[in-house]
Amino acid sequence: MSWKTSTCYECDANCAIQVELDEGGEPIRVQGPDCPRCYVQLDRRNHPDRILYPLKRVGPRGSGDFERVSWDEALDTIAMRLSGVKEAHGAPAVGFFAGYTKEARPQLQRLAHAFGSPNYLTESGCCFSATMVAEKVTFGYKIKTTSTVVSPKTRCHLIWSTNPRGSIPPFDTHPLVRHRPGKHLIVVDPRRTPLAEEADIHLAIRPGTDGALALGFHHLIFENGWQDQSFLDEWANGVEAFREYVRDFTPARVASICGIPEADLRAAVELFATTRPAQITLSPTATVQHSNGFQNHRAVILLSAVTGNLDREGGNRFLNDKVAPKPIELFDHCRTHLPPRVGDEVYPVWTRYWPAAQSMLLPDCILDGRPQRIRALLAMGINTAMWPNSKRMEQALGALDFFAVTDFFHNPATRMADLVLPAATSLERPALIAYPGCAYQGELRYRRPVVAPKGEARPDGAIFLELGVRLGMGDQFWNGDLESSWAEAAEGIPEEIRREVYENPDGVTVYAEAIEDLVEHGFMDADRLYRLRGFRTRTGKVEFDSIELREAGHDGLPIYREPAESPISTPEIARDFPLVLTSGARTKFDTHSQHNYIDRMRRAIPHPAAEIHPDDALQRGINDGDAVMVSSPRGAVRFVAKVTDRIKPGVVHCTHGRNDANINELTDDRHLDPISGFPPFKSLLCEVTRAEDAGDLEVRPRGTARRQGAEAA
Repeated sequence: MSWKTSTCYECDANCAIQVELDEGGEPIRVQGPDCPRCYVQLDRRNHPDRILYPLKRVGPRGSGDFERVSWDEALDTIAMRLSGVKEAHGAPAVGFFAGYTKEARPQLQRLAHAFGSPNYLTESGCCFSATMVAEKVTFGYKIKTTSTVVSPKTRCHLIWSTNPRGSIPPFDTHPLVRHRPGKHLIVVDPRRTPLAEEADIHLAIRPGTDGALALGFHHLIFENGWQDQSFLDEWANGVEAFREYVRDFTPARVASICGIPEADLRAAVELFATTRPAQITLSPTATVQHSNGFQNHRAVILLSAVTGNLDREGGNRFLNDKVAPKPIELFDHCRTHLPPRVGDEVYPVWTRYWPAAQSMLLPDCILDGRPQRIRALLAMGINTAMWPNSKRMEQALGALDFFAVTDFFHNPATRMADLVLPAATSLERPALIAYPGCAYQGELRYRRPVVAPKGEARPDGAIFLELGVRLGMGDQFWNGDLESSWAEAAEGIPEEIRREVYENPDGVTVYAEAIEDLVEHGFMDADRLYRLRGFRTRTGKVEFDSIELREAGHDGLPIYREPAESPISTPEIARDFPLVLTSGARTKFDTHSQHNYIDRMRRAIPHPAAEIHPDDALQRGINDGDAVMVSSPRGAVRFVAKVTDRIKPGVVHCTHGRNDANINELTDDRHLDPISGFPPFKSLLCEVTRAEDAGDLEVRPRGTARRQGAEAA
């Protein structure tokens, strides 16, 4: 028996683990954080349904009929077909998509740009990137990542639509969920999570109204003189126009929009604004997956600025740059030598900050040629469940001239592919890992494989390098050697620590230069970096009224707009679909769709659940555990009812990431956020009926579903 050090990649936290090997070198046990995701790594490696050999489609797309082929045939076919599309239609007609895992993104992006295509796309087209871009436009720095790091100096925590017990390792033992005497807690969430139960105040808002709530906070802060005026006088741009705008967001109006008691709103604002330092803990997605999510997120994060809690110990700290690997993605080449990316035409602010094309436009590109025509796709870890109105994305994949994908298991996307390639797990592949950590501290480590891949699986990165070789670019792709690609990336790490990064299995802690700069200039508290460097925005200040957004044709102020589909904005749809639909609450038993096949995870959450309030369930004759149909103007999907008063009345929350019940078949792909292109996964309209009563629903793919005999809206 022996042990090897590695890292877990069942999410992207990269927690350190120890793997026990038997006498034959086979992993038999994993020790690490007390996390169910960590424990299932061997389940994934040894699963009987895992794809272990290259497969070629022999039946119609979507049939799941494949036959085993050799690696040479698979790779030669991909190289030939991609080259054929390039010759006939140009390199940009080939898309390259990276989902999970993210570790091989540098190699895939390099392949895309060396091939001549700007159209490298990722799952970040609907995850995290919009929060980052909103923060960069507003502050010039990111704050979301550091917002989950607990400071002992924080006196008030405002937890905004995130649930650490389900979303942030180590979950139940995360410092955010430990109640500390003398620390106040406010939770904004349409669900009454365990953390909300412990809160001083729980604001159960209607999904999609985050912006209105934040503007209501600002209104009361200015009205009562709770703002940090000296900070605003020196470091704010456009604050007077902003202050004038929020005058209309009175407590009574905001309470009505959000569906919360006015007294709770007033109490929450006073507690947050007068108990300093205060920190807002943010989700990477919850505020931005709405039709007006980008501006909603800006309104929320500006609360940290208006109260003077920005980059202050105990408040919301900047995430500062640290020692990092050398970029090998060729993105600079893409910017300077290749045509516009998909999304440059419609989301130029987002693409200015995010080094990829906007993947939410992929169905339009394939089916309609808007804004560019995509005819072939090479993908890693793709699932149609990631796209709103997912059946349309499935249709799009079926319309491609050629489609190849790497993955561990089949899903609705792989079944549409011409070739499916077996991917190595994180225990079976090397990677250079740069973990961002907190405000000033990060971690670097080189993870070596614990064990050889099963069957004929290969690391995704090695597959993409070998394709580069077969496309005639061997010199640019290290002649297919994955470890050599990581070695070149490691050249960005100072030589004095590079050897330790490779040799120390526990990794190396690295620090941001910013902390040294602050101390050297006499700022011994080592916070409020803006005193030394200002804000990295157009004005060098906090952009309450963003010049950059105005130049792109958007509102400079974080204007609130109703969700594109809501009881207020679309009453004609609400007549047939009167409930607000939201989804995506995280649990520790899954990472999106990645654990669909893992039995022990499914035992923890056996059924796709539709949470519905008892009052709404009673009106519909629904009991806890009933099979129900959740329907929207896009279609209907079967779930199991979870009748609970933990969900706000009038709101339904559905499990996401399930291949057997894909909630995103019901979500809207036509009202993407105008700045980021993010879909409104979390604020739509629906109806819920008992499954046996749902037969009288006429479900139409586009348009409004209605009961037979009812008048059309």
